[in-house]
Amino acid sequence: MPLPTSLSTLRERPYRLLWTARSVSALGNALIPVTVVFAVLRSGGSALDVGTVLTCHAVGQVAMLPVGGVWADRLSRKVVLMATDAVQAVCYGLLAVMVFLHEAAVWQFAVTYTIAGMAFAFFTPASRAVLPELVGAEHLQPANALLGLTDSTTKVLGPALAALLLAISGPGTAILVNSLSFLLSLALVSRMHPRRQPQRSGKQRFLADLRDGWSAVARRRWYLANLLCWGVWNFAIAFFFVLGPVVMEHGHGGATAWSVVTATGAVGSIAGGLAALHVRPRRPLVTANAAAVIGAAPLALLAPPAPLVALALGVAVAFTMTALVGEVLATTQQQLFPEELLARVSSLDWTISLIAMPAGYAAAAPVAQLLGMRTTLLAAAALIGTPCLLLTLLPGIRSVQRLPDGTIGLTPDRIPATALPDPPAVP
Repeated sequence: MPLPTSLSTLRERPYRLLWTARSVSALGNALIPVTVVFAVLRSGGSALDVGTVLTCHAVGQVAMLPVGGVWADRLSRKVVLMATDAVQAVCYGLLAVMVFLHEAAVWQFAVTYTIAGMAFAFFTPASRAVLPELVGAEHLQPANALLGLTDSTTKVLGPALAALLLAISGPGTAILVNSLSFLLSLALVSRMHPRRQPQRSGKQRFLADLRDGWSAVARRRWYLANLLCWGVWNFAIAFFFVLGPVVMEHGHGGATAWSVVTATGAVGSIAGGLAALHVRPRRPLVTANAAAVIGAAPLALLAPPAPLVALALGVAVAFTMTALVGEVLATTQQQLFPEELLARVSSLDWTISLIAMPAGYAAAAPVAQLLGMRTTLLAAAALIGTPCLLLTLLPGIRSVQRLPDGTIGLTPDRIPATALPDPPAVP
């Protein structure tokens, strides 16, 4: 039975192996955020210890992202993916053994979880950059969409499965399952043979490689503006996740209402992943940034606050658009930049996002105390909508178009010659 067009990328064996590997490891990894918290607490740790462990993981990931991007461009991306799977399998395997033996101290959680986060920092840019080696340019968006859909689905299923494993056998089992998921992913990726290998630049110093990746983005100021705009978006949306439960707790349905809101957001993310299999906008960056304005809806609706039904519907629509836009942006990035620079560009993208959202988490409560809840929420909504809307007016953003063959390129008549990418612009 032939596959639908939107799933045709699964006919490609290398991509099918990567997708299966990512699905398995993503489900295993989705167990960890809930499991590690309870593992630390059941080992005698405090709330402060939980925060320390989670912070170490996040800092390790952010710190190593630029390094991961350089090495994912220097080495075979398949090798990098295999190495990250191996390191994470060992980290979580050791952590599971320590939990089973009741020997896990807080510092051991912090060290192993930090190393796992550092390994994931190598995986993230390599995983995005390897896709053009596995499928043709015209199939990149459905390939990205399938991976994004898998990630969204596992983030819904993972916490429920983690709760079940915690109830049945404790955190050690869930951590061990994650370790085994990375071993299976490693076995699958090892059988993946890319259709082609990108040309790699000659050997040079690490800092020179890092500078080349930054320069590739900085030369296209309109694209750098796009990345920074999405950093602002991530900073502002963090206010919703911090202040939303506070608003709900003060006479608007409490934890039950907030659970409904977060569940509709998860459903919206899955719907957005499904939409990304089919929707291919003619002007990807214009559409993406215009759609991003809808992300202001949850914050604006929370400010009055609106009735629960209206808030849940707004969150569902906003996260549907966010998931769709994420895959459009990834596909655009993969076709605007030379393949030998993709991992470095991707690592810069992820670094900005991962710094911005924790900064938003930290700023939300103090700003709300200073300005008041309603003013803060409306200001955060404006911070999401205004930059994205203004960005759609930039000539460089408007120059990015989908071509008749399904690929994405630039129309050079709309932007200065100095802003063109390294490959020849598409006429």
